[in-house]
Amino acid sequence: MAAPKASPMASDPSSTPSDLPPPSRAARIMRAISIASQPPPPTPIYAPAEVYGREAVANIARLLPPVERIYANIRFAIMRPKLLSVMDLLLPESGRILDIGCGFGLFSAYFGQTHPGRVITGVDPDGRRIETARKVAKGLGLPSKFHQGDARTLDFKEPFDAAYVLDVMHHIPKDDQLALLADLRDRLAPRGMLIVKDITTAPKFGLKFTELLDRVMVGWDEPLAYRHHAEWGEMLSSLGFRVRMVRVPDVLPYPHVVIAATKI
Repeated sequence: MAAPKASPMASDPSSTPSDLPPPSRAARIMRAISIASQPPPPTPIYAPAEVYGREAVANIARLLPPVERIYANIRFAIMRPKLLSVMDLLLPESGRILDIGCGFGLFSAYFGQTHPGRVITGVDPDGRRIETARKVAKGLGLPSKFHQGDARTLDFKEPFDAAYVLDVMHHIPKDDQLALLADLRDRLAPRGMLIVKDITTAPKFGLKFTELLDRVMVGWDEPLAYRHHAEWGEMLSSLGFRVRMVRVPDVLPYPHVVIAATKI
């Protein structure tokens, strides 16, 4: 009896998939439909925002009354574009962001220009400043919202993707600082980002320099409650944040520190 004839694939080890018959027309159509139904990959955003730095600051200043414009120029001279760029990179490029102690809405207007997908909610106890903030946001076409009052007592229906507190914490009484940070944690969504920009206590010359300028701005009666950046880190860690921080050098002797705390 003759042995069965071996198949080409079995008899020829050098055979490759190219030796197989081509897929049927129906199989090719199904594969094309499958590929076409896949969503396109997101387009990477490598270019920096179009409005930033001096241009963004100038847009804000032109919408302010003369006295507030002088104040804004002083604030932006202290919070230089380099320092703002560090915080801008840490904030999400879109979503709901809370600005604590927003004042005239200067930084809400700045970060809103760099990434228009941000919806920033500013809170400040000064009603006159809140009105100015609203006018600036309207003049820039930003969707920012502003509320007069204490952030700890305001009722926000939805959690925020991020929050920031810029040079405000040392104006909060020391006994109230932890409670404010805890409240901000509770208002953040999971993995939300809290950015604290403040003044650290070292070196001492830098602290004294900053304190003198603070006194010129707020007077001699208001208590100032500075902390070393390690203290801020310990407080935030105890509240359930993962903390990173960086010292940002300046031409002037401000002891800037930027703290990025992620809710975990």
